[in-house]
Amino acid sequence: MSSEEPSGRRLNDAADAGDPVHVTEWDLRRMGSFAPAAGMRVLICENPRVIEGLAERGADGWAAVCTAGEPNLVVDKLLDKLARAGAALHYHGDFDWPGIAIANRVIARCRARPWQMTSDNYLQAVRLDGPELVGNHIAPVWDPELGAAMRSRGRAVHEETVLGLLLDALAAG
Repeated sequence: MSSEEPSGRRLNDAADAGDPVHVTEWDLRRMGSFAPAAGMRVLICENPRVIEGLAERGADGWAAVCTAGEPNLVVDKLLDKLARAGAALHYHGDFDWPGIAIANRVIARCRARPWQMTSDNYLQAVRLDGPELVGNHIAPVWDPELGAAMRSRGRAVHEETVLGLLLDALAAG
């Protein structure tokens, strides 16, 4: 992004400081050309607390986009720009049925790769006293064993409860 445009300066300043930024449709329209750094890895997450944790702790070589639940049109446009520009997109979200539905859509729309979203990741994090899975079962398109493990345990794992694990994995590369 050109740092000569007001939105470019604001976003570049925030990136340099490691500060999270809410990007609007206005920002996207004013963004103009967009060229992420070569080999940029982008974590797409569902919960804003993940972005805050990443800003607090940092993770070299990673940028992040938070969907704050179901991605809206601005998030979709930003992810499309990142994908078209060659950024490597990685998705992590909640291990609950709505979270799996969101993951399926994000993976299909922008060819993101599931990240830390396997049956092993779920089984490592699930707790017997965790929130109950509710709603209709949604099959994870990337890992049928994950869906089976979730049905078997009947418990959800929300993204913010595995924040430490996610930040450790980001730091490890």
